[in-house]
Amino acid sequence: ESIREEARKLVAAGFKEIVLTGIHLGAYGRDLPGELTLADAARAVLSVEGLVRLRLGSLESIELTDDLFALLRSDERFSRHLHLPLQAGHDAVLKSMNRHYTAQQYADLIAKVESEIPGIAISTDIIVGFPGETEEMFMQTLQFVEKMNFAKMHVFPYSKRKGTPAATMAGQVPEPVKKDRVHRMQQLADQKAAEFHQQFIGRTADVLFETLKEGITDGLTGNYIRVYTDAAVSCDKIFPMRMKKLYKDGLWAELV
Repeated sequence: ESIREEARKLVAAGFKEIVLTGIHLGAYGRDLPGELTLADAARAVLSVEGLVRLRLGSLESIELTDDLFALLRSDERFSRHLHLPLQAGHDAVLKSMNRHYTAQQYADLIAKVESEIPGIAISTDIIVGFPGETEEMFMQTLQFVEKMNFAKMHVFPYSKRKGTPAATMAGQVPEPVKKDRVHRMQQLADQKAAEFHQQFIGRTADVLFETLKEGITDGLTGNYIRVYTDAAVSCDKIFPMRMKKLYKDGLWAELV
C-alpha cells in the first residue's frame, strides 16, 4: 500500500517513469507478512492510473520469477529492459563469488527472455580480476560475453574489501593485470553496445527526455537506449523519435 501511495503521488506530480530499486531488489517481501514478492510491488505501481513507465533496477538472474516475467511480457508500461548481473562467465569464478548459478544457466535464461520479448535490452555487470581468476578463466568470460547480446555492460576490476572472504583468498590478481583485463573487457562492451544499438537505426521509438545541454536533449527509450537530438523537444515529456545513427553511448534521432 505504501508503494502504491508513493507511486500515486509521483504520477500526480508529473513523473512519467518510476524505477523500483534496492540493495537486493529481488528479495522484496521476504521480511513482510503475506508472502509478498517483487511482482506484487510492480503490480502495485502498475495499478496507478496515469503511469507511463515502470522500470526495475538491478535484479539477480535467479530472482526473475515466472510471475514477474509474465507481468513484464503482458504490460506495455513495463520497460523492456532488465539489468541482470553476470559477474563472470566461468563457473569456478562464479562459485568463488558465491553466485548460485552457472554461466550456462544464465545464458539459457537470457535466451528465453530475448525470444519471448523481442528487442528487450539486457544490461549487466562484469567483475574482472577476482581472486583465483587465471588468464584462461578470463578468456572464457570474454568468449562467453562475445556470444551474448548485451545492450550495456558495467565493467569493474575486483577491489579488496576488508572483512570479506575474498579479501583473504589465495590468488590475488596483480593490479596491472586487472587493469589490462578491464581494458579488454571494456573494448568488447563498447562493441556489444554498438551492435545492439545498430539494429534500431531506422526504427521509431518513444523517448522520455531528461536533460538539455548545449542545444542537445537526451533521454531514454523504454528499452533503455540513450537517445540524443537537437529537435524541438522538451524535458519530462515523451516524443516519438526516429533513430538515425550511432551517437556517443546511444543513438542520434529526429522527431517524427
